[in-house]
Amino acid sequence: MQISASGFDRAVERVLRVERALPTDSTDLKAAERGAENSFMLSMFWAGVRCILEYVVLPFTLPLLGLTGRFGAPIVLVLNLVALATLVSSVRKFYAVDYRNKRAYLFVALVAGVIITVFIVQSLVALFGT
Repeated sequence: MQISASGFDRAVERVLRVERALPTDSTDLKAAERGAENSFMLSMFWAGVRCILEYVVLPFTLPLLGLTGRFGAPIVLVLNLVALATLVSSVRKFYAVDYRNKRAYLFVALVAGVIITVFIVQSLVALFGT
């Protein structure tokens, strides 16, 4: 187990409002790390489901149901917001247990988060247009 002492890690913990939950023994540590890994895998799985729904299912099913125009934007917006929330939650868990590869996961989450944020903005523009 490592204890983060760097200013970068402390800054990330402040931004994400992380409360440390360091386990007391190695069994608890492994379980906490597994929980953080599972949380990240869930967020990546949700991002994949979001992509399948947004780019495969919705474009074909909405027109078949006679629903076109702005109807898909609220659905896509909700999917993107849930994807972003699960991503942030998983990174918070990595920092809460002081996971050894938390910075690598933070980088992946930042890239995915930026992409999802662009999609959120696009959905908002589609909904409220300019």
